[in-house]
Amino acid sequence: MADGELSAREAERAVWDVIVVGTGMGGGMLGHSLARAGRRVLFVEKGRSTLPGTKGTIRAAMPELAEPRAARSPATYYDALARAGRSTDEIEDISGRFAKRFVPFIGAGTGGSSALYGMVCERFFAQDFTPRQNFHDPGDSTVPEAWPISYDQLSPWYAQAEKLLGVRGAPDPLRPEAADVNLPAAPPFSADNQPLVEHLTGQGLHPYHLPMACDYTDGCATCQAHLCARSCKNDAARNGVLPALSEHGAHLLDQCRVLRLEADRTRVQHVIAEHHNDTLALKATVVVLAAGALATPVLLLNSRSGDWPNGLANGSDYVGRNLMRHLMDWIEVWPERGCKITAENKEVGLNDFYFWEGQKYGTVQSAGAMANLASMDMLTNQPGWQPKMLRMVSPAVRPIYDRFFNGGLVLVPMMEDLPYLDNRVLPSDRPGADDRQRLRLRYRLHASEIERRGVFVRQIKEVLKPFRTLTLRTGANNSTLGHVCGTCRFGTDPQTSVLDAHNRAHELDNLYVVDASFFPSSAGLNPSLTVAANALRVAEHLNQAHFAT
Repeated sequence: MADGELSAREAERAVWDVIVVGTGMGGGMLGHSLARAGRRVLFVEKGRSTLPGTKGTIRAAMPELAEPRAARSPATYYDALARAGRSTDEIEDISGRFAKRFVPFIGAGTGGSSALYGMVCERFFAQDFTPRQNFHDPGDSTVPEAWPISYDQLSPWYAQAEKLLGVRGAPDPLRPEAADVNLPAAPPFSADNQPLVEHLTGQGLHPYHLPMACDYTDGCATCQAHLCARSCKNDAARNGVLPALSEHGAHLLDQCRVLRLEADRTRVQHVIAEHHNDTLALKATVVVLAAGALATPVLLLNSRSGDWPNGLANGSDYVGRNLMRHLMDWIEVWPERGCKITAENKEVGLNDFYFWEGQKYGTVQSAGAMANLASMDMLTNQPGWQPKMLRMVSPAVRPIYDRFFNGGLVLVPMMEDLPYLDNRVLPSDRPGADDRQRLRLRYRLHASEIERRGVFVRQIKEVLKPFRTLTLRTGANNSTLGHVCGTCRFGTDPQTSVLDAHNRAHELDNLYVVDASFFPSSAGLNPSLTVAANALRVAEHLNQAHFAT
């Protein structure tokens, strides 16, 4: 069939070169690379396809705003989320005294979370690849001395990923290694951002234009948190999955949730999946997991068997552990008196406090208007299924909200958190009857995060003292699941890692993981470009190790 379409039974009868579970930045880029090399690739995606031509897709706005009536019942609400490329999974946060359940604001569908992301595609610092040295007292953290690969080894793959994703931006003046990147220029700073840039520069700091995977078409608002309606957002769906299907013969099964992997002691034999109430047993020479750093470890833990009593590939007991999720707080700033910022304007980066006084903190980015970001926060911080945001848009409340909370430019201090064995994701102990995936999460801040976060936020507010500011400390809230990573880390020691340096499971010959699960540290920057670059690196390894002719 054309353009990647095939029936589930046809997919089951085939023996694929590679089955890629998940179509986010890791799976999309790896699958595209392998399909272009002539491999028979099957993408298996639990969410819906939102590729061009798919009927019913919600674009240009979050579904809660595009279809507010969908919130009248759970069924219609979850359907709207799915048509907008959003996850309908339920997470049970068991970190505190009382469990809290919520639907995470992450992607599910073609492109995964990259279909919703703000398009920042930035290389890590070279020093990020030797992380432990960057912290005064990492305490009981498992942060390693070094990644099993270096910046120099990943650099050519960074360059390939930047080209595939059409990244544009300016070099960070604080990074010598950024001087040789030579990205195409982004548009000038907008009128909303320019006063802040001038203030920061006047303080002796070094703001720069964030590298963005964006085509900047006329009227482009650098959309984030929803699907792009103008085809200017470069993501794993548009730049990976779509050309893999339409140009290189790959195939896609969407709305197909992988339940478990069947394996003997050395190889995965079948991928067991559910597709429209049918159970499939899919077969491939190589199986690549790219379902995200929450779903991938849960899938492995759910793949227990006589040969794998603790979960597949879990001889180290590290599967699901070392969960990281950047600590992201919001500081709204009014850089000019009476300003009324309404656009998203994700443009400014600042790394003067990334490494500061011998300690490591993170980056600062402009993220647009409060109205858009506050909507995201309210959607992911409610005990029930119905969004609180719907109450905020009522005529009685809106004028008060606009007067006191709207109109400023939001800055996001994004701080690196460290990995700990007790921060983890686990399968749910209460499977549901509505076909929604459920999992449990345990994550608490340790001493290093608490101390560094306080210093980081205070230092940024000091720089902004001339302006009116409003701080929303969302970083401690586990519902703010930005940039989840670390739950199947790679490393050289099978006792303290799940994957080897090529992202292959230590204990299995044909199982790989290429989503952000593989990170042994979270760094302090957006993970998308590093996930994409590493996926291209792993794809080249697969071509040589498994399919060389």
